[in-house]
Amino acid sequence: MPACCSKPKPGVKPKGYVLVTGTLFIALVLVPFLGLAIDVGLMYLAQSRLSAASDAAAIAGAGALSRGSDDATQRANAVATANSYFYANFPSGFLESTNLQVSTVAATDATHLRSITTTASVTMPVIFLGMLHVASPTISVTSKSTRRDINIIVVMDRSGSLATSYNGQPAACSPLKAAAVNFVDQFAETRDNVGLITFATSSNIDYAPATTFKTTVEGYLNAVNCTGATSSAQALWQGYDQLVKLNQGGALNAILFFTDGRPTAVTEDFPVIGNCARTGSNPKRGVLTLGYSNNVPSSAMGLYNWIAPGKPPLSSDLTVISDKTNCAYSTDQSNVSSDVSYAPTTDIWGNSLTATGYKSVTTSGSGLNVANAQNVENFSTNAADDAALRIRRGDPDPLQANQSLSGVVIYCIGYGGDVDGVLLQRIANDPTLTPNPVAAGNNGRYYNAPTTSDLNQAFMQVASEMLRIAQ
Repeated sequence: MPACCSKPKPGVKPKGYVLVTGTLFIALVLVPFLGLAIDVGLMYLAQSRLSAASDAAAIAGAGALSRGSDDATQRANAVATANSYFYANFPSGFLESTNLQVSTVAATDATHLRSITTTASVTMPVIFLGMLHVASPTISVTSKSTRRDINIIVVMDRSGSLATSYNGQPAACSPLKAAAVNFVDQFAETRDNVGLITFATSSNIDYAPATTFKTTVEGYLNAVNCTGATSSAQALWQGYDQLVKLNQGGALNAILFFTDGRPTAVTEDFPVIGNCARTGSNPKRGVLTLGYSNNVPSSAMGLYNWIAPGKPPLSSDLTVISDKTNCAYSTDQSNVSSDVSYAPTTDIWGNSLTATGYKSVTTSGSGLNVANAQNVENFSTNAADDAALRIRRGDPDPLQANQSLSGVVIYCIGYGGDVDGVLLQRIANDPTLTPNPVAAGNNGRYYNAPTTSDLNQAFMQVASEMLRIAQ
């Protein structure tokens, strides 16, 4: 049979059929599938970016509520900041979008609570869906960030060691003051309350917490002179007392505690003996501290006035109490152990010198041994440890008719190489300390500033953390 008359073999399809089938598959299945995937993918990407921009705007706006001297200015700054952050993260025309609408509102939600709400919408183009006469979709998001008012007591060490160089570092008093001023400037006048307590041998409520604070508090900080010992327990409890007195449970209540050394003093009613007991009061109220020789405790010192002679600047607060007739410490402060029979186990604020057991102490008679300088440092340390524990638990405050305040957060900054980092972790209830035998109340943070150049960063970290948890 001629070749021209041959028939196709059974089971073999014409090549044209394959081409037609492939074309139909591409036209009816693959192209629509790809088009739909592109449309949905663009909308998903736009939705994610729009949501992220809105979140960033609300958070930044809430953080900006501290800028300005009154509520209206602070709200305007917050709205402007929020919108600026939004457009930085989602510019007009992103992914060929159109009709971008952004609205930011600053509002007061409740007492001590303000909010920033950012709402945004955008119209997205469509490719395949447009061919099917589906209208371009509008994507909308809303983000809200709240900010509680903050009540802050800055409890700042002004002891003499800050006025001297240490381990190659210059004196820290001046950079400390600059860092503290910068810290105070982060908070909102007319809404936040900021107070200041400085302490050395004595402590002083330099400025009770108030909503107009920047000029006065920053002025006192700039005027601080660094001299004296370290009455940590007294200063901490006075900080708590100011927050209890303010009595604003709906706000974020916080203490910023700064020190550059170990606690070295307690304020107590000390029973006196011998000639010292013949005149005046017995017991005698004062600050017992200690002296050092080459950074080693050498002798107990005191008794000094526990109330500071005034607000900064103070040339010194190392003033022996006036009730000192016939007392050996009146002429030689290192002779105090011959006048004081023992240290009571509780200071005048109710802080225990033994309860937490952080440092071991030795007893003498009905109280604690004051003849050993290391023992004085140890029970001074325990008093500060117990003061912080009582604050975090929200214990009753005898100075405020046994009122209490729960939820106080303590942040600690330790400068230099002489601080007891573990003690500051305990005071702050820092979650990085495990185990923590005095864990109670809210977690704070301990920040270490090894050098003077680290001080400002440590203060800014605390400010950032306070503002973060206030939102």
